[in-house]
Amino acid sequence: MRAIFARRLVTPKGEYLRGKEMNSVEEMENVYVVFDERIVDVTREKPGVEVVAEVDLLTPGFVDPHTHIPFYGFRDREFVMRAQGAKYVDILKAGGGIHSTVERVRRANEDDLLSFNTRFALEMARRGVTTLEGKSGYGLEMESELKQLRVLRRMNEALDIDIVPTFLGAHAVPKGRDAWEYLEELVMSFGEVKKLASFVDIFVDEGVYTVEQAEWYLKKAKEYGFEIRLHADEIKRTGAARLGVELGARSVDHLLKISDGDVEMIASSDTVALMMPGTSFYLNEGYAPARKLVDAGAIVALGSDFNPGSCAINDPTFIMHLAVSRLKMSPQEALTAFTLNSAYVLNLSREAGSIEEGKRADMVGWSVPTLEAVPYLPAHDTVEIVVKSGKVIWKNRF
Repeated sequence: MRAIFARRLVTPKGEYLRGKEMNSVEEMENVYVVFDERIVDVTREKPGVEVVAEVDLLTPGFVDPHTHIPFYGFRDREFVMRAQGAKYVDILKAGGGIHSTVERVRRANEDDLLSFNTRFALEMARRGVTTLEGKSGYGLEMESELKQLRVLRRMNEALDIDIVPTFLGAHAVPKGRDAWEYLEELVMSFGEVKKLASFVDIFVDEGVYTVEQAEWYLKKAKEYGFEIRLHADEIKRTGAARLGVELGARSVDHLLKISDGDVEMIASSDTVALMMPGTSFYLNEGYAPARKLVDAGAIVALGSDFNPGSCAINDPTFIMHLAVSRLKMSPQEALTAFTLNSAYVLNLSREAGSIEEGKRADMVGWSVPTLEAVPYLPAHDTVEIVVKSGKVIWKNRF
C-alpha cells in the first residue's frame, strides 16, 4: 500500500448525483488517501506506508464518456474553411466531412489506428483522464466497424487507463446506401459486435437517422442485451431525447436543441443528460441548457466529444472551463458531472468516479489550491500526479 497527502481533497460520493445534489461534494483538508488497487482509507493520521506525493488538491480521475477514438487522419483544412464561413455542404463538396474520415479509417490497418490514437489517449491520461469511452462509427461497413472495436480492445489491453467501447455503426448513412437496409445489416451483425462492445449508439438528427429508424434499431439492440445511447437533438429538435428516455437509454448526448418539456422529461428519468460544450465552442454554436437540466433535477454528465471534425479538444480542464463559463455550472457540479456521473453513463460508478473506500484508486493530484482553480486555469500544466487503479501513470517531474 501507498498514500498521497492532499492539502485539500474534493470528491462527489455515491453512485450518481442529480440536480442540486451535484453541488454536494465532500471537501477535506490535510488528509492522506491510502490505497493499493483500491482506496483503503482516507485519514488525517499519517499512515505507516510510502507517501508517493504531496499535492495541493486531490480529485477523482476524470471519466470521459463520449469520444470518437479511434479515427485516422486530420481535417485541419475543413477547420479553416469553417472558420472562414464555409457551410457543411461546402465542406462536403470540397471532399471534407465525415466521409473523408471514413475513407481514411477504411484504408488504415489496425496497427495504424492503434499507433495514431494511442498518442491521444496518453495525452488525456497525462491530463487526468483515467477512463474514457471510444466509438466505432468511421467505418460505415461492418469489417471497418469491427476493426475499430478491435483497436479499442487492443488499446484497453495496452494502456494503463480503462477504455470502454461503444458500437456506433449508425453514425451516418453510408454513401449510396438506403438507411433502413443499412440498419438491418447492422442488426444482423449484433452477434459479432456483442463480443467487442456492450453499448450501442445512434446519431438521430436532421440528415442522419430518424426517430422512427432509431426506435426500431435501438429496440433490436436491447433485445441483444446492449445498453443503448443516442446522439440526440444536436442540430435540430427531432424528439430523439424523448425517445431515449422512453426506451430507458443510458444517456442522451449533445441536447443543444431540446425544449423545456424535454428538460422536464429527462429530469424525471434516470437517463443521463450528457453535455459536450467543447463541440459548441469548436463549431461556434449555441450551448445545451445545462443549467435548466441541473435545476430541474436531471443527472448531468460531461464529455469531450473528441473527434477529428467537430471537436478536436481532449483537455478535461478546458471542458471544465466551458462547463463553468458557458454552461453556467458550478465547479462542484462540473466535477461531479465529469467524474461520478460520467462513470454512471458507462455503468462504472460503483467502481470509479469518486474517492471512496472500496472504489478503484483513480485520482488526480493538482498543483493548484482549490477546485475553482482547475476551470480558472484551463490547459495549464497543473496536473502533478495521475493514479490509475493504484498505479502512478503520470508524475510531473519539473
